[in-house]
Amino acid sequence: MMMTGRTFFVGGNWKCNGTKASNAKLVQELNAVQLPTKSVEIVVAPVSLHIDSVFKTLRKDIAVSVQNVYTEAKGAFTGELSAEQVKDFGLEWTILGHSERREIFKESDELV
Repeated sequence: MMMTGRTFFVGGNWKCNGTKASNAKLVQELNAVQLPTKSVEIVVAPVSLHIDSVFKTLRKDIAVSVQNVYTEAKGAFTGELSAEQVKDFGLEWTILGHSERREIFKESDELV
């Protein structure tokens, strides 16, 4: 049987973990390792506070994601990110409907 040109996906959700120092070390390690990026799409999702530094220092064949976006484009939604802001920043990925957000913050299918 012949294999198709399938691309696999590997995502790393850093959740609410990481400091400037630990993130810099992890980015350094990711930048140094040989990865099969032609057959695997790799995306990491650091804490939003660290997205800028990770995005600027991580090699470009590994994408950076936010961990959540809100439904509104703008407004008085303290701590939230909009899809428009994420796109404007140059990011193409987000995690939506994560089980932890559903359980802890009671996010429903309708909201997601």
